[in-house]
Amino acid sequence: MNLQDIEAFVAVAESGSVNRAAIRLNLTQPATTRRVQNFEAAIGDAPLFNRAVKPAALTSLGTHVLEHCRRVLAAVAELEASTTRGGAPAGELRAGVAHGLGEMVLTTPLDALRRGFPRIRLQVSSNWSSALIEEVRAGALDCAVGLLTEAHSVPAGLVGLALGAEQVVVVAASHPPTRSDGKAWRLRDLAGEGWFLNPPGCGCRAALVRSFDRLQLPVHIAAEVFGEDLQLSLLAHSGGLGLVPRRQFEASPHRQRLRILDVLDFSLPATVTLVRKAAPGRFDPAITLLAEALKSRLEEPSTIA
Repeated sequence: MNLQDIEAFVAVAESGSVNRAAIRLNLTQPATTRRVQNFEAAIGDAPLFNRAVKPAALTSLGTHVLEHCRRVLAAVAELEASTTRGGAPAGELRAGVAHGLGEMVLTTPLDALRRGFPRIRLQVSSNWSSALIEEVRAGALDCAVGLLTEAHSVPAGLVGLALGAEQVVVVAASHPPTRSDGKAWRLRDLAGEGWFLNPPGCGCRAALVRSFDRLQLPVHIAAEVFGEDLQLSLLAHSGGLGLVPRRQFEASPHRQRLRILDVLDFSLPATVTLVRKAAPGRFDPAITLLAEALKSRLEEPSTIA
């Protein structure tokens, strides 16, 4: 069994395409295909991909084999790193960032990581926090930075390092912070209003829907808009309601035309959390530096309302 064949199989499985895998491996498509075929032959010609569908999808056996292959490649990389330059981390560090946290994570913290570990190549992807946790568990990511609420859980085998508190708030352009009588709003007061929310998969949206469901009230979604920055822009221009992290609201160029509503029966505290494997790994020093840089960024007075 050839290590390069294993790398090709993992690249195709993770990228979802032979073309993207070939680019990642700096190979031609035919060479990548041959390596995958060689790997399948080495394990007894068992089908790892269902090629009857487009794009080809992993079979149940392929999914099982993928997790073993990731562990093999990680072990080899750890061995290589431990024998070069005093064990300084090197190679491709795969990091995930939750939607809405990209600007915070992808600036100063990643710059600090690049300066501290110049031999590391960063591969950054974005997803919902729940999906990122699963990707770390499956070995597709080395670490992830998510916005976790009480609805999220960190499974066995992973650890979550809390970096800073966040509050998800209700934002509007056409409502004062409190009702005309000075009292806080209630969700019932906002029933029937149009909401600009992320598509399904967003944990904050799910929490809002659950709160309305408990009151047996419908949620009127005016538009499913991917990304809080665009939502805030639409709210400022057309009215309606939105649900965004307070930090993002405070940094928005539209904040002067918007306001945070005081909603008595809806609170959504969250924590910016770095999730990683509990077992020691070769990227531990780099991930620790990233966590420290993120924590410092979150503690900056200019980023806190």
